[in-house]
Amino acid sequence: MPEPVPPAAHKQELFAQALRSATRELEARTEELGVLRELGALFERSADLERLISYALAEVFRRSRAQNASVLLARDQGEELVLAVAGSRGDRAPAYYGPEGHPRHMFALGEGVAGWCAAAGEPALLERAAEDPRFVPIPGGVPVGSLAAFPLVAQGRCVGVLNLSHPEPGGLDLHNARFWTILASHLAVAVSHALLFEEVRRANRRLEAQVRERTRRLEKANRELAQARAELEAQNRSLQDRVAARTRELEAAMEELQVQNLRLEEANRVKDEFLNNINHELKTPLNAVIGYAGLLLQELGPGLDPEHRTDLELIAANGKHLQAILENIFCLMDIEAGTLEPEREALDLNELISAAVRSVRPRAAEKGLELAFEPMDVPPVPADETLVLRVLYNLLDNAVKFSDRGTIRVRTRTARIDPQNPSAPEPPAAGGVTAAVVEVEDQGRGIRPEDVDRVFQKFHQAEPPTKKTEAGSGLGLTIAKNLVELHGGRIWVRSEPGVGSTFSFYLPLEAN
Repeated sequence: MPEPVPPAAHKQELFAQALRSATRELEARTEELGVLRELGALFERSADLERLISYALAEVFRRSRAQNASVLLARDQGEELVLAVAGSRGDRAPAYYGPEGHPRHMFALGEGVAGWCAAAGEPALLERAAEDPRFVPIPGGVPVGSLAAFPLVAQGRCVGVLNLSHPEPGGLDLHNARFWTILASHLAVAVSHALLFEEVRRANRRLEAQVRERTRRLEKANRELAQARAELEAQNRSLQDRVAARTRELEAAMEELQVQNLRLEEANRVKDEFLNNINHELKTPLNAVIGYAGLLLQELGPGLDPEHRTDLELIAANGKHLQAILENIFCLMDIEAGTLEPEREALDLNELISAAVRSVRPRAAEKGLELAFEPMDVPPVPADETLVLRVLYNLLDNAVKFSDRGTIRVRTRTARIDPQNPSAPEPPAAGGVTAAVVEVEDQGRGIRPEDVDRVFQKFHQAEPPTKKTEAGSGLGLTIAKNLVELHGGRIWVRSEPGVGSTFSFYLPLEAN
């Protein structure tokens, strides 16, 4: 039997063994701290992402039994992990794919062990990887028996994952997880700074490219500006010469215009004097002709044969027609001179229209036309009787002149009118004026659409007269328009070629 070891010697042996173990542990921790200091110094000095990660993987292989190691970086706001660096023990240098990662090795957040590690922010230590439900084998990848994944967390944000693996189950020395966790935390800060530096560098490159492009454009713009300035100065000199020549021409033209203006003023004065004389010289004999024709028809009518009676009626009718033309001419002169003011009084519009219809009916009958008046109740209208009667005569004369068949209808009504759109079929939703509306509808040849807007222009006829009875001064509708507007109303026309025309106007029931 072996000799029993004295208790004191046994205690000393145990103490020595514990001391040796603590010394080895201390030496290991000291070495780890030295490595971490070196890594920290490197991480602080360098912003080269490839160099940082490659050095970290080299230390992983030196300090562990890992056969394969890789670093995945977060992308797209941390929703995706991409393979940035991968290497195996014995490789001359790990494969570096950069921040954009390997195109065929991408993992969604929460996918596989690395995805779980990034999502949870905690290490994953798998003694037997194949038995862990989080493990997802990669087709064509290195065999994995045991696996360790450490999140790279900097400032509360996961920037990537450090992976270590061994092809055999239990092959990794997982008891060094504390060291690897510290290494991962240092690496996370370094990677975060490197990525930020890389982003700044890329932004700087973009900015430099933009500055170069902007400089190139500015230089080009300056050249173009200098060329444009030279051209502009040349054009300016040419323009000054042309302006000087044009000014001389204008001065000469102004002198000629002043002479012409004096001549026109004199011609206008002579015209007014001539028209006043014509008015006096024509009205007196014309009134005599009309009066004597009427007197002869009244006194000798029953004894005259039809031919002589027709001649006297023709004399009276043509005399009145000529009188109407003269009155239109002098009425237009007063309108254009601004001297015509309506003398408003309360008019019975239906009675006034009845008188106008009776006066025009003989001329309509001569052409075989019916002239019908269809009145409705209309309140008294504040208007000038003479001027409104002239409007009616002109519209009726126009309807008779351009109609060869059918019936001319005159209608009155009261309506709510939109002054901006008086021809609208529906009354305005709000606003408008209450007015008396007069419509003169014929079944003549109508007006072409392109002529509708011009029929109220002075001396304008939609088409050249085809018959002697259609000839006129071209002033009737112009005068009608001006007289209606003088009362605060509006006039308009609806027409269809071959069907007929309807001229309408309204007079407000309240004087403006």
